Amino acid sequence: MSAMSETKPRLIDGRVATSLTIIGLRGGTLIAKVALTVFVARFIGLEALGTYGLIVGLTVAVPVVASLGLIAIVCRNAVTQNLAEVTGILRHYASIQAGIYAVGLLCAVVSALFWDRWAFAATVIVIVALEQINDDLFTLLNHLRQPRLANLLMLIRSAGWISVFVVLSFLFPSMRDIPHLLGFWIAGGLVTTAVFAYATRDWPWTRPAAIAGRREWLTSSLRAGRHLYINNIANALGQYLDRFLVGLFLGLELTGVYVLFWSIGNALSNLIGTSVTQVAVPNLIKAHRQQSEVYWGLFRRLMVETALGSIALVIVSGLMVQFALPYLNRPVALDWLPALWLILLGIVLRIAYEVQGVAFYTQSLDRLTLVSGLIVLVIGVGANLTLVPIYSLYGTAAAILVSYSVGLITRGIIVAKYCR
Repeated sequence: MSAMSETKPRLIDGRVATSLTIIGLRGGTLIAKVALTVFVARFIGLEALGTYGLIVGLTVAVPVVASLGLIAIVCRNAVTQNLAEVTGILRHYASIQAGIYAVGLLCAVVSALFWDRWAFAATVIVIVALEQINDDLFTLLNHLRQPRLANLLMLIRSAGWISVFVVLSFLFPSMRDIPHLLGFWIAGGLVTTAVFAYATRDWPWTRPAAIAGRREWLTSSLRAGRHLYINNIANALGQYLDRFLVGLFLGLELTGVYVLFWSIGNALSNLIGTSVTQVAVPNLIKAHRQQSEVYWGLFRRLMVETALGSIALVIVSGLMVQFALPYLNRPVALDWLPALWLILLGIVLRIAYEVQGVAFYTQSLDRLTLVSGLIVLVIGVGANLTLVPIYSLYGTAAAILVSYSVGLITRGIIVAKYCR
């Protein structure tokens, strides 16, 4: 009991210090992403913002499918593995992903025979691949209890290229277009990957490890991760399909307005997730595997911290956007301002829903994660298809509220009945 009492304060104190550091790093990232969204809307146009938003959706949806659900298993197991085992498994995983994206690039090049947009498609594939690499490394570093390095890389990857692009675009107006934006995006991904390689140069990347062969590892990991894989696909569809439906029913201009509002809320969600939730996950996994009484205390603290943090951030950010929106010189965005507050409220519900899912993930209850995820997806798609044609952007905001309200209630009941 004495060892346990000594461990608990250390975990909590370390989390607070780390969270404060990460909030500072992620704050820079959040400001940069919001600034880019506002810059594109103001100086390039809402249609360009709509195109950018669709590409962002692809950078989330495609990696979820391409990863085959493997990265979640890799990261969860890494919490209790030695570094030689982790790097050995990463070599297996990287070879599989390289093959998948090589096929995608080959298809883009071959399409040049009959499609004049093949170069644009190839550019998007490169961006998606770099985003997946850096997202996977970010998740891995958090599970290895290196959140400061993870968020420093995130700052370089996001705020770095965005800052350079925005400054140069102010100086040289001819750069204010999507092709230049995508070029800087690729450069940011490459620099981030290079910095990670340098920071981990002492890792045992080439040392043999006592792990299963690639085929055996792939088979067992696919089996172990099948529920998380399907859930991740459902989650990505639930979060990003709406913008494609808005584009289908309402056009690129209103898609740009929706992306503007949604990006602000999503940035806040990412700030809470990376500075609070992901810091707690490794400790929760370890506490559960040790059958420690600390587990539920850490989980309750996580729920309180994320709830208070998300509400405070949403209120402050919403007021700032409401003040700044008239200066964008985009009257159509100002006309839909009430939809911003509905979307931000939906983001608060989404954060609470995702925190409830942490209990499933840290206890390896992946089937429960899948069931609740599918419920949210079905309700979200149905609500969007029903409400967007009738109520426009208010319809998609209402769909977020309805789907995550049901998901939050469902997960809360499951956690209370089956996880304790």
